[in-house]
Amino acid sequence: MSRNYIFPAKTGLISFRDAGYKDTSMAIAELIDNSIQANSSHIRVLAFEEVDHSGIRSTKQVKKLAVFDNGDGMSTDVLAICLGFAQGTRLNKREGIGRFGVGLPLASISQCKKVTVYSWKKNGLIFSTYMDIDEVVNTDQQFTNPTMEAFIPRDVENAIGDLVGDSGTIVVWENCDRLDLKRPETLLNRMEKGFCRIYRHFLDDDDTYGRRADIKLLSISGDNIKEMALLPNDPLYLMTPNNLPGYEKEATSQKYEEVITKRIEYAPGQFSEIEIHSSVMRRDIGRWATGTATLPIRDHYRANVGISFVRAGREIDFGVFNYFNHTELIERYWGIEVRFEPVLDELFGVTNNKQNVRGIDFLAGEEAAKYDEELFTSDYKLKLRKILSENIYNLLKGMRKEIGAMAGKDEKGRKKGETPGREASKQASDILEGDPGRTKTKDEAESKSPMETDEDAKDLIRSEDPTLPEDQVEEKAKELKKLKVAISFSAWPGAGFMTLKGAGETAVVQLNRNHPFYTDLYVKIANDDHSSEAQALNLLLLAYIRAENEMYNDSDTLEIMREKWGAHLKKFLIENRKI
Repeated sequence: MSRNYIFPAKTGLISFRDAGYKDTSMAIAELIDNSIQANSSHIRVLAFEEVDHSGIRSTKQVKKLAVFDNGDGMSTDVLAICLGFAQGTRLNKREGIGRFGVGLPLASISQCKKVTVYSWKKNGLIFSTYMDIDEVVNTDQQFTNPTMEAFIPRDVENAIGDLVGDSGTIVVWENCDRLDLKRPETLLNRMEKGFCRIYRHFLDDDDTYGRRADIKLLSISGDNIKEMALLPNDPLYLMTPNNLPGYEKEATSQKYEEVITKRIEYAPGQFSEIEIHSSVMRRDIGRWATGTATLPIRDHYRANVGISFVRAGREIDFGVFNYFNHTELIERYWGIEVRFEPVLDELFGVTNNKQNVRGIDFLAGEEAAKYDEELFTSDYKLKLRKILSENIYNLLKGMRKEIGAMAGKDEKGRKKGETPGREASKQASDILEGDPGRTKTKDEAESKSPMETDEDAKDLIRSEDPTLPEDQVEEKAKELKKLKVAISFSAWPGAGFMTLKGAGETAVVQLNRNHPFYTDLYVKIANDDHSSEAQALNLLLLAYIRAENEMYNDSDTLEIMREKWGAHLKKFLIENRKI
């Protein structure tokens, strides 16, 4: 009987090239993971430029990429298998970043046709090995190449200079035919944007969770070397240093609650802990709307709207996970980070390229009701989802309330929390009664349970007046849900002067008390809720929010438009104060 390979190398490698990395920077991240695992204190990503004269105009493009580290280095035995698949030294270990045994070869062939690895141990010689896809295909190669004594490539050595020490590793990618971005500057800028958040716990001053490493990106054109150091991008805004423009040496948020620690069972009698960290912006930072905010700051916060899942110090995923609407401005000013160890990889659904967690979205009440209570004990993943959902939901509820309460009294003494605009809301709602049109809030309400829409309405009432007793909150929430459109008030930093919120099917135009529109215009006209001027202004706002509610298929564009509108309005009104 003939024996066959599980897969022929030449066809297998070609198939593996479509490994599913989001982009080149995420493939490079696999190599940085290895460097951190090897206890490196200095890591460099090198992009070598060349000029392409083939087009109408000469352009710079990446000739090759390399990653250097001064870590522990590899023995010749380990080096010999490092470009083989599923032959890593950490396949059965559950400590640190590494584990899957496919990172180096899979990431490499997803971007280039030839990868060469150089490595050396303390007081030892430098050895190398390589894999060339064209060579494998042309010669029907089935086995990895042997290791050979070697020298560090001259161009790499010139770029890293004195960092070459007693031990280390260099990975070189050549014939890079699958880079998503060819221009060195553009490619490195994307890497910088991603790596600053992914590796933030290895870039900050605190070694408690992730030992600091000096990571830099280098663009190399002949003898000209441009260097870009990485600073942490912390979505919780608690780290120092950080890369928030103007606040690089201070935290702009504060811890919301003490760390929530939960014991998670992942196999019979086997447990590990997860930690849930949370933060809200500092109250004084919430006063940006008085004129100190800048566009880079707002853009920075806007890019960090999400919940972060961090595995062994390295961010694996970041997103909404069905917990909230990312277009709502109030969601920008809190942070949540869930930390877990690799023993929980299966429960969190960690992919082998470490780009995602899977199957841990918010477990809403309606979905949870479908499961038998006994299942929450026997199904470890479902139990994890329930624990995460309950804790994150409660954190979000409390943080939104705290953010919404960051306001005092206006100049006419009206307590923020009172709701002018009731008459206009009733009038507009009566006119809209029976309107068959589909709206964003109606679609969202149909996907939620009555309990969830009740909570949405209560949260809006609480954001207006956090001191209101719960019985009054419930009463006001019931009245709010009877309307088609309504006006509400909260406070947040930035340029936005209004946003769309949902309370069941009710579309609520929420006004920002920190914006000059509110302080310089709205309260001066609408403080007397029964005047014709107040009624007209409120109806104007309600008409807009109804229109946006009907145009929900383009909600991202409308959110950007509102932000830009608010920025210009703020600037105009502040200048108007000087006249």
